[in-house]
Amino acid sequence: MRRTRFRYPVTTLAGSTLKNIIALNKSHHVEKKYRLKFQLSAATAAFFEIFNLVERVIWQKRLTKLRPQSPPVFIIGFWRSGTTLLHNLLCQDPEAAYVTTFQTVFPNLMLTQSWWLKPLTNLFLPEKRPFDNVRMDMDFPQEEEFGMMNIQPHTLYKFFLYPAEFDRILEKELFTDKLPETELSKWKKDYSGMIAKAIFSTGGKRYIGKNPCNLTRIRLLKEMYPEAKFIFIHRDPYQVIESLYRFTLSIFPGVQLQDLPEGFGREKVARLYQKIMDTYLADRKKLSSSDLIEISMEEFIADKKGTLETIYKTFQLGDFNRALPGIEKFLSENPCPVHESYEPSPETRKLVNQYASTIASQLGYKVYQPVT
Repeated sequence: MRRTRFRYPVTTLAGSTLKNIIALNKSHHVEKKYRLKFQLSAATAAFFEIFNLVERVIWQKRLTKLRPQSPPVFIIGFWRSGTTLLHNLLCQDPEAAYVTTFQTVFPNLMLTQSWWLKPLTNLFLPEKRPFDNVRMDMDFPQEEEFGMMNIQPHTLYKFFLYPAEFDRILEKELFTDKLPETELSKWKKDYSGMIAKAIFSTGGKRYIGKNPCNLTRIRLLKEMYPEAKFIFIHRDPYQVIESLYRFTLSIFPGVQLQDLPEGFGREKVARLYQKIMDTYLADRKKLSSSDLIEISMEEFIADKKGTLETIYKTFQLGDFNRALPGIEKFLSENPCPVHESYEPSPETRKLVNQYASTIASQLGYKVYQPVT
């Protein structure tokens, strides 16, 4: 029987390596009440070290040579903008390759130990995500960044583990291309290796990735994959910021190694939105119309299959009818979750107007005018 709570005795670092855990924790502090959780995570990772070595010995050379047969497609969009649904549907194509939830948890074991680890881990995974009731399964497509955090230490997602250090992590980890050259080179190698494993494990020809953190990596990804395609999906900033704030509060209890500080509020989310979106809006000018599609979540939800067919035609992804049966099956088995009905708080409206009113206008959304 699957669990329902999003709380665990270990963090996702249990699927990492001791070397990476030490690197991740090097400049961060685990609070006393979470030390046992951290120690159990490290002990679990230590148990898997011999299995990690076996996988490296067997697969490393072959994976180094493996590249996408077709230009990869990267879904980019700020969190809570419909990226998960879009990713799930595009991955129903039999020719799609993608990172799975299992790969993000155990990126160093997925090719040799999945036969027993996957069913075991599925027992501990909640059937649905907290807050939005999106179904979860170890074989479902998943966000790359969770896997990257278990492979190497440079990731914005460290703030889930260390929320009290949100501002410092944001400053240091938001722009991957600013890493020192040796560390950037390793990040590229690790990212390419993760994609290679995804291609091999799923048997797909075209890699479909989803990662909001890639909003600040367009130039970097274009350097790595010159023919890459990008789908930017956006949503009303007032809804996005309110939704992400509530969503993070539901996630922290399952992963945090520090207490959430009292000052963690909507303003941090609004500033994150501004920094990321300003970067994207500047970098998108460097992409041609044949490499970038921009859609709104509102339009996508209203016409899912029509939007997907347009993506196939624009990017020349092949016969849409090849993917359609899988898409229809997924939609019938996974109806769109009913999101909590809410209005953005007055604080959120004020913060969007302060930090992102220009962004809202550029994306075609109405800027809220307070009643005087």
